[in-house]
Amino acid sequence: MVSIKECTDNKLWNGFLEREKNNQMVTIAHNPCLGPILAKTFGYSFTNYLVKEDNEIIGVLPTVNVGGKIVSMPHFSYGGPIINAENYQNLNFSELLNVSKFEVRSLLRLSQHYTDEKISCVLNLQNTEDEMIMTIQSKLRQKIRKCLRLDFKVVSGGIELLHDFYDVFSRRMLKFGSPPLGKQFFRNLLENYENGDVQITVIYDGEKAISAGFSLSYLGFNELCWSGTEGEYNKKNVNALLFWEMIKTSIDKGHCYYSFGRSTKESPQHFFKKLWNPMELPIYYNLSEKPSTSIKDFDFLTKIWKYQPLKTSQILGHYVSKFVY
Repeated sequence: MVSIKECTDNKLWNGFLEREKNNQMVTIAHNPCLGPILAKTFGYSFTNYLVKEDNEIIGVLPTVNVGGKIVSMPHFSYGGPIINAENYQNLNFSELLNVSKFEVRSLLRLSQHYTDEKISCVLNLQNTEDEMIMTIQSKLRQKIRKCLRLDFKVVSGGIELLHDFYDVFSRRMLKFGSPPLGKQFFRNLLENYENGDVQITVIYDGEKAISAGFSLSYLGFNELCWSGTEGEYNKKNVNALLFWEMIKTSIDKGHCYYSFGRSTKESPQHFFKKLWNPMELPIYYNLSEKPSTSIKDFDFLTKIWKYQPLKTSQILGHYVSKFVY
């Protein structure tokens, strides 16, 4: 009989996924440390579940309770259960979770109701930079090499780069009319993330931060989760340089995968990521009921958000992002 039980021992969790990552993709959203960080930042409650058949662990399921809805995982592209292949076919996910409302983000379709508008672009990393750069389209290689000649400075680190990252990131979010995650969320990740790397990469033109990215890794899967580039530098291909520098770091650290994060299918961001010749993995938002209108669907709110001061956007974004995830 299959059941779920709360997991309080991260060694059990990590041990199962360490074995299972050779059979299926394990993402950063399956890191058991994220639940406590999200709870600390937004006041959510969380439960990490072991999926068991009799006394044997056959899977894991990270969950967060957001206003009575079980979400796996808010503010991340993925989540959902990782079940070993022998048991997956016979598993009824909706019955396993046994809740009235859920939203589960997964690389698998798990429920009757879902949306699949998002896609994840993921690179299989090569052993060396020279091997890696030859896997991307020649036009993009030329753009990266041209940008390298412009003498921008690239710095990678941690909390000492938080201010510069957040300034670039929140400016980009304001430009697109979206509330930014609060700076405290990123501080909490930097101070409390476990079982992998957390890294900020910033590109400078002189003393000015012009592009920045925030990445997380877990069990060989490294993802650029949040980023931004000053618009005036787009024509100089600074965004491509940011991605390349983070890919090189991923190779140096021995990761197997580099993820560009999620994009809307056929969007400009998606087309740009295609230039890197990635695997394109559909992301299913598995839902307990038919999709309904979200606050993110109201275009007029986006237009209004753009016209507020940056500081106001940063302050309000911390509170709004609790409900827009």
